[in-house]
Amino acid sequence: MSARPLNVILVISHDLGHQMSCYGVPGMRTENWDAFAEQGVRFSNYFCTAPQCSPSRSAIFTGRFPHANGVVGLAHAGFQNDLNPGERHLAQILAEAGYQTHLFGHQHASPSDERCGFQQSHGTGPCGVVAEEAAAFLREWSPEDGPLFVEAAFSEPHRPFRHDDVEELDPADVWVPPYLPDIPEVRENLVDFEASACSADRAFGKIVAALEETGRFEDSIVLYTVDHGIAFPYSKMTLYDPGLETALLMRVPGIEGGAVHDCMLSNVDLLPTLLDLLGLPVPENVQGRTFKGLLTDEAYAPREAIYGEKTYHTYYDPMRCIRTERWKLIANFEYTLQQESTHDFDSNARSYVEIAKAKPPFCQYHPPYELYDLQVDPHEQHTLADDPAYAEVRDGLIGRLHQWMVDTGDPLLDGPMAQGTYRARMAAFKETAG
Repeated sequence: MSARPLNVILVISHDLGHQMSCYGVPGMRTENWDAFAEQGVRFSNYFCTAPQCSPSRSAIFTGRFPHANGVVGLAHAGFQNDLNPGERHLAQILAEAGYQTHLFGHQHASPSDERCGFQQSHGTGPCGVVAEEAAAFLREWSPEDGPLFVEAAFSEPHRPFRHDDVEELDPADVWVPPYLPDIPEVRENLVDFEASACSADRAFGKIVAALEETGRFEDSIVLYTVDHGIAFPYSKMTLYDPGLETALLMRVPGIEGGAVHDCMLSNVDLLPTLLDLLGLPVPENVQGRTFKGLLTDEAYAPREAIYGEKTYHTYYDPMRCIRTERWKLIANFEYTLQQESTHDFDSNARSYVEIAKAKPPFCQYHPPYELYDLQVDPHEQHTLADDPAYAEVRDGLIGRLHQWMVDTGDPLLDGPMAQGTYRARMAAFKETAG
């Protein structure tokens, strides 16, 4: 590794899951991510902690679960969720260590870029524009300016699947995930999704080109990741695997490329791993665990389970899950619809309506528990939670999930949780009432 402090160049996309050719998904035009994976390290069992944008990103950048760091729902618009006082974002930690911290695009873990520790925020817009600005900055930046942390955040492929620079495939040529019905409306949506993902891939390629031209790969940790699964039913906003499975690709100086690691990892593990690679202390309250040992062939004890959560997206829908190599248990704590959907049916989500018609009982209400044997039912279609033959498995997983909630200080154990909107509006109400 370099004698200088290593730079960190982190690129993140919305709503992609791991829908890339290098993850075995057919028909995806992802040549830049695929090439980067061949040159670096790919993690094939990397899971987010939350299937919503802001909570997942808060976990990535604090190393702490959303219920612990405060971002239990979305950070933008009227939702008003933010990091709790005292929570430290990766940009803050690196700024305190002498790094220059720059944001391209939107960070979406807090309403404030400054709260996250970014010293300079650059433009937002389509991924191609964000990438061009980031690439231009990297070409101009000098190592003499000090170590650098860059986050380049792409909106694509978030709905409405922007892809101005990419032509669409024929609907017959897109791959339909097995948990979705193969109907025309789904294929039409997937055409737009694939093109938007391709646009993000091309944008990533612009940043890689700038790093190659300037020789920055020699003194930088470069990584690409995603917040959560694709914006389709049974994925985003759910704790099923398609909502939690995400991509993580890394290139680290001194680490041989081309490796694929299949240990289960959680995105709360990324911050302690980066700090470990940089030789910086990991805050004591971090709930993730470093996987540096996987990269350096040192001792590493694989995780026996990963945990996921949802509290809010557009409404209160608290649930928690535990996933082992074989089993998935989801605990649903409210009687709400199984599948939260986007409100924008007319313009970009007609497939939700058609899926509801094609795949009953879509949009049923949550049962208290769902239990899936991932070996025989990898797409989580048949819950075993009420089968007496699996009662011991179910109850054992409930006990482990409860202990995790205790150990991580989950406020849900003590009663319903409010998000930022409620706290702000109630405070304003009381002030007005006198």
